[in-house]
Amino acid sequence: MSSILCHKMSNSKNIAFSEEHIMVRDLPITWIRKVLTWLRCYDIDNDGYAGYDDFMKIADRLIKYGKLKEKAADDVIEFFQTHATASKAGVRSEIMAATGTVQQMLAGWKIKDNPAAIKGWRSGFSLMFKIFDLNSSGFVTFDEYLVFWLVYGLDLRFARMQFDYMDTDGDGKISEEE
Repeated sequence: MSSILCHKMSNSKNIAFSEEHIMVRDLPITWIRKVLTWLRCYDIDNDGYAGYDDFMKIADRLIKYGKLKEKAADDVIEFFQTHATASKAGVRSEIMAATGTVQQMLAGWKIKDNPAAIKGWRSGFSLMFKIFDLNSSGFVTFDEYLVFWLVYGLDLRFARMQFDYMDTDGDGKISEEE
């Protein structure tokens, strides 16, 4: 077994993990599902991890499907380059440097409670919202949301259901808070 996948630190329901000794089988199933969903979306070339090339393909798709030009296109490229470059990723650098599903999953687990990582993820999600708000209205419409689904290659049959779930006030658009 890989040295990355080491021994369980405790047999109790509240498992205590050493930052260096974690086994995937000991991670909560919800965490595993979330990471695998994230990887399914970001691993464009299906090589088992979300790397720099995947992020750049996503940026290209977003520019194409969102019909972005000039500054908007440049902002998308800069956003994805920053988030995909391990040396610029800060506390997420181990995730971005990983070259496999297991390594990315374990690297994410190790920093999940790190305040700097949480702040970075929130900031990244806020920037992503602004990117997918193609007309800068402060809201994502269903048409803009479809661009998101196209960019990530998601099954369009489920887009309306997911959009309606996120549109908690039922006004036909999603705010950043929603």
